[in-house]
Order: sequence, then structure tokens, then C-alpha cells
Amino acid sequence: MDKSKPSAHISLGWWTLYFALKLALFASDTLSFSPLYNFSLLCFVLIPLRNRWLNITRHIIGIGLALLLLHHDSYLPPLERLFSQWDLVSQFDTVYLLALAKDFISLDFLLLGFVLIVGYLYLSQILRLSAFVVIGMVIASIPSSFWQMSFTTSPVLETAANNTGNTPTTTAPTQVAVDTSSEGLTTYVGEFFRDQASKTSSLSSIDALTTQPNFDILFLSVCSLAWDDLEYSGNIDHPIFKEFDILFKHFNSATSYSGPAVLRILRANCGQQSHADLFNDNLTAQCSLFDQLARLGYEKEVFMNHDGKFDGFNKHIANNIGTFSPAVDIENLTPSQYAFDGTRIYSDKQILSQWEQIDHSKPTVSLYNTISIHDGNRVVGQSGSRLVTYKRQQKILLDELYAFFQTLKASKRNVVVVLLPEHGAAVRGDRMQISGMREIPTKAITNVPVGVKFFGDVAIENRSQIDVDQRKLLGAKRSACQYLK
Repeated sequence: MDKSKPSAHISLGWWTLYFALKLALFASDTLSFSPLYNFSLLCFVLIPLRNRWLNITRHIIGIGLALLLLHHDSYLPPLERLFSQWDLVSQFDTVYLLALAKDFISLDFLLLGFVLIVGYLYLSQILRLSAFVVIGMVIASIPSSFWQMSFTTSPVLETAANNTGNTPTTTAPTQVAVDTSSEGLTTYVGEFFRDQASKTSSLSSIDALTTQPNFDILFLSVCSLAWDDLEYSGNIDHPIFKEFDILFKHFNSATSYSGPAVLRILRANCGQQSHADLFNDNLTAQCSLFDQLARLGYEKEVFMNHDGKFDGFNKHIANNIGTFSPAVDIENLTPSQYAFDGTRIYSDKQILSQWEQIDHSKPTVSLYNTISIHDGNRVVGQSGSRLVTYKRQQKILLDELYAFFQTLKASKRNVVVVLLPEHGAAVRGDRMQISGMREIPTKAITNVPVGVKFFGDVAIENRSQIDVDQRKLLGAKRSACQYLK
């Protein structure tokens, strides 16, 4: 036999596993499938090359292209996002990076790879698997709309069948078309921010107060706490939530990261701003919540259970309220945890207890930021996976906040406490983002529990909790608008 002639049967070889894996992930709705790019890669690895070194080079290049294509077909954020945040990612310690890698490669994924390898080694002896893979790729390339039209009953025929006889018919409400193209969404976002730019809520109506306020205000800015996380951890009915006089059930944090979340609190007197505008030094006194309260006689203060250096957190706050020194000194405290970047985290019980004992000469508006349940924290003297640690620390945080509330009750101190989580922890993850990833601000991340509690002379006694459901308020607003039109 003349071995110089190419074989009549061209096989994908081990590339069969790559494309089979992608088809399996596509079938499970874990990946998308780009027909043009995938078939281009298929043709590239099928080009017959007689030169051994050219063939090796082709496969090396193919592996690189395959990895890029795998990322392209995934729902992960663009690689440009990773590179743009590299200065922050490089601060993650090795333990946290290994934990992320462990969670990224799940047991189910490893088992799927094992089954495909064993299946390939066995079935390749009796079947031409390359042909089945190509057929599968062709089927995956057919738009889903084709299958829907093929297997769904025609709405016109179904309506006609249902309307036979004297059965009265009702007219379905007209659905407003929504432009979901890139241009349409960009236009919508632009209109939203232009509308928000005109919204203000100043405290000018009470500027004429002749007496100094007799109560303090404390904002509890909690990192990584959403309703979805509470449900996952089994703490959704924790006693702390029954303590609030007002509880918001569907409050949208509007962001999935700490910096923007805190800045939105500090700029609460004005409408929402874009992410980029939040970090511009264009804050006016009218938009600054703390400056507005300072005009009423409040002293501004900030304290945290961490050093606040990561990603310039302290700097961003100072740009919005002025230079500050933490109200509670943490330098001589013993850390209870270490963060994902190796820095110290201190007990909320310790920090809040010290703050409560401070003798303020004037009423204060305080911002307390805690990262006790941030992803990747490591508890001193304890071990466990990221998710186990999160569930345990979430319970501890809620217990300590509950105990803090009881202390405030006993002290008779006049204070209004506002629980305002920054965002959720994304502990469950989804097909778009692995557990702990918060690039896309999904509802599971931004739907946070917000509560208001009055203590001391301003306490509300013998009154049931006021539950605020923003969805119902929005529905009522829309109905009123439709009526006025």
C-alpha cells in the first residue's frame, strides 16, 4: 500500500472529544454554540498535512483557538474585563485563587469528561464518531426558532379552533414591543440616566429647624447579603428581620460591587448615576446625603471592620464626604478572619460595641461597613469550603447584629439604624456566573433586605412591622399613569 497517499477516511481523532464536550454542554444549556467559528475550527483541524512538524504546529495553534472559542461560547465575562481588573485580581492570595479554581471545575464536569474519554476509546473502535460529531454540530447550528415553528401548534389555527361555536372571545391586551437590540438597549439606558439626572430629594424643608436633632443615624453597610443568600443559608426567617419597624422586601441595590453601592448611599439625594459618573469628582452638596445632614447639625463619621484599602475604598468615601479618621480604631484589635487578599477582618461585635460606647457630644450620622461575609474570607482557627464558611459566618453576623439591637434597646439611646446591604454574595451561581462571581448584577445579587429600626425616644412601640413591596408600588404607579393618560 502506498502510504504517501492520504487516507480516504479523515478522522477528527482526539478533537472528537472537544467538540463532543461542547455539544454536551450546549445541550445542557451551559454553553452557547457559534456555528461559523466552530465549523471554522473543525475545518482547520481537518486540513490534511503530510509534514509532521506542520501537523504538530497546527494542533498547538488549534488548542489555543479551541480555548478561546470555548470562552467565547461560554457565558463568562469578556477576557478584556479580566485584563482591565488585573491589578485587583493580582492582589488575591493563592488560597483564594485555588478555591475559585476548585469551584469552577465541578465534579459533574470532571465526570462528564471521564465518560466522554472512556466512550471515545471504546466506540471509536466500532463507529466513525467524527461523523456523529459533525451531524451534532449541524443540528446545533439550526436556530431554535426553527424547532419552535416545527413543533408548536399554529396560534392562528388554535385560536380558530377554540372560537368555534358561540363561545364569546376576549381580546388579549396589546403587548408593547421592546427593542432588545444593542442600539435599543443603549437608547433605553441613556434615557433612564437623563431622567434620573433631574431627580433630587433635598432636606431643605427641614433646614429651618431651630433645635438640634436629638437622635443619631447609623447606616449598616453589609457586604454580600441578599435575600437569595439568606434563603440558601436557611436564615431568611432570622429574628433580626422581625426587629425592623420598616422592612423593604424588594429593594434593588442597583449594583453588584461594594464601591458603587456605598457611593450610591452617599449620593442618595439625587437620582441614579452611571457607574463611570459615580467615580467622577463631580459631587454637589445637593446630592450628598451626609453634607445635607451635616447642615442639620449632624457630625459625619465612618468606621469599618477592615482597613478599607482594597480598590481605594477609603479614598472613594473620602471623595464624597471629606477626609475622615475611622471612629473606631482597629489597630490594636485581634482579627477574627482574613480576607481574600490576606488583610485582617475584625469581629462586628467588637467594632459595634466600641462604637456604642463612644460619648458623642453632637448627633452623628455614621456609616459602618462590614465585610464579615465577603467571598473568600478565612476564619481564624477554622476550616471549610467557601460555601460552608459563608453559611456559618452569615449566621454569626446576623446573631451579632441582633445582639447589638438588644444592647441599643437597653441603652435607651436615640438612634435610627438603617440596614442597607451593598449586594448579594451570589453563593448559588448560575449558568452565566460561577458561585461568587458578580460581574452581572442579576436579581439574585441586587435584591437585598433593607430595614429601618427606631430606638430610644423615637422607638415605635406596639405597632406591627411595615412591609414595603416596591413591586406593588411600581404597579400602582403604572396603573395611575395609565389612568391619567
